[in-house]
Amino acid sequence: MRKKRLLVLGVVASIIFFVLTGADLRSQPAGRTSDLYRKLNTLQEIISLVNENYVDAVVWDDVMEGAFDGLLERLDPHSNYIPKERFDAINEQFVGKFQGIGIEFDVIDGWITVIAPVAGSPSDRVGLRPGDKIVEIDGESAYKFSQEQVMQTLRGPRGTSVNLKVRRPGLEKPLAFTIVRDDIPIYSVLASIMLDEKTGYILINRFSSSTSEEVEAALRELEAEGMTRLLIDLRNNSGGYLEQAVGVVDKFIAKEDTLVFTLGRDSRMDQVHMAHQVGTHPQYPVIVLINRGSASASEIVAGALQDLDRALIVGETSFGKGLVQRQWRLSDGSALRVTVGRYYTPSGRLIQRPYGEGTDKYYHDLISRSADPKVQDSLRATLPRYRTRAGRLVYGGGGIFPDEPVPWNLDLSDQTIQLLNNPERLIYQYAERRAAELNGQYPDVGAFLVGYDRTEEERTRLAAWLRKHGEKVEAEPLETDWDFLVNRVASEVAGLIWDREAQIRVRLDQDRQAKAAMDLFDQARDLLALR
Repeated sequence: MRKKRLLVLGVVASIIFFVLTGADLRSQPAGRTSDLYRKLNTLQEIISLVNENYVDAVVWDDVMEGAFDGLLERLDPHSNYIPKERFDAINEQFVGKFQGIGIEFDVIDGWITVIAPVAGSPSDRVGLRPGDKIVEIDGESAYKFSQEQVMQTLRGPRGTSVNLKVRRPGLEKPLAFTIVRDDIPIYSVLASIMLDEKTGYILINRFSSSTSEEVEAALRELEAEGMTRLLIDLRNNSGGYLEQAVGVVDKFIAKEDTLVFTLGRDSRMDQVHMAHQVGTHPQYPVIVLINRGSASASEIVAGALQDLDRALIVGETSFGKGLVQRQWRLSDGSALRVTVGRYYTPSGRLIQRPYGEGTDKYYHDLISRSADPKVQDSLRATLPRYRTRAGRLVYGGGGIFPDEPVPWNLDLSDQTIQLLNNPERLIYQYAERRAAELNGQYPDVGAFLVGYDRTEEERTRLAAWLRKHGEKVEAEPLETDWDFLVNRVASEVAGLIWDREAQIRVRLDQDRQAKAAMDLFDQARDLLALR
């Protein structure tokens, strides 16, 4: 039996060799083919020696999947092997719906790291944040969890709960959360609202199979309401389908031009996506908000609209994910995603940022990157320069650099930070009470935004409520951060009385980047003259 297993493993190694080299063997340089053959010989030796000598019986399914992961990790951060059990769950992120807690995550340095909570999901409602590291799940350590284990433990039937302990940067002790799983619908447009009599706002959280259609419906509705300028919010949009990103850009371009192109080692992977010259919507000024969580397809949209002088880009430098993956379904139901090319903006800028220092550093930079405009200016001096169609200066080197940098940084007191991090979500609990008191007193969210009590009396009321629930509240930091805190309370109240769009509408009233963008529409209008 042992000899039979060794024979099978030897055949597996041989098959791997021919799968990797057979189709293109004659086109491979002699040295490269020789190196690959030698390494595969070593792999076969390792497999044989482990199988014969390891102290315990080897579970080869697990071991080989680890080998697959290790092989692909050495290529780049985004090539990956998808086990059969994970395949459907991953596809559901962009089609249909699933049930779980709703986070975008990656396993970084052995820990489940929140890239972004899905807007409106249970994770978002309890207050999980980008950069949070999940250290325990239901009392068990989450260290070195695989992507599959994360899916298995955090997803589950609606109404069931999961207990998490989370390590948050800047806090000494882990935070405890109990999250009740729910449906996670795959909608792209989370909000489509008028911010004033002429400014439309569209929040796109991902590029799923229906994004272009959803954006089209949102644009038509806003135009019917009198929109003459548009703010598109792509912050924390982690990407999705290329064709959907192209479809969104195409709505604003009224002449033939390149929207994005890809280049790979195999010329068959090269593609150029062109505008259809129809520009289905009026040529009003457009501003796009991005931040360090804007990646992939959202960077394609921002980069194209910037290079074609069709939109002003505001916020922070985006993530820098510009690798094209092609997916092959394997015979056992698993799948392989391999990088076959790179995305470039119309001016020729490579969207992908460098990843040569390792995957852990690549992802850690997302959290630690400074958004200080002075730091950004220093960085720009080191980067390659490009020109938009109208000759404006833009920068390469990875990610999309905004035309107008506006950092999100908030100088909040420790007291406010602790309050926001409270696992019992006291702000939300207080908002529930206030929503019950105020429900029916305001005809719409606009009237609520003007009329909600932001006086010292409300501050005193909130402080008393927090103290009653065990919080130590000092008057000075509460007063210093009052504009921010009362906005958080008001936005939660609006969401409870009306809906998520109302919550977002109120939250934007104290959104530093969105407010800065509202003052930049003259610049966005000037771009139209350049075209």
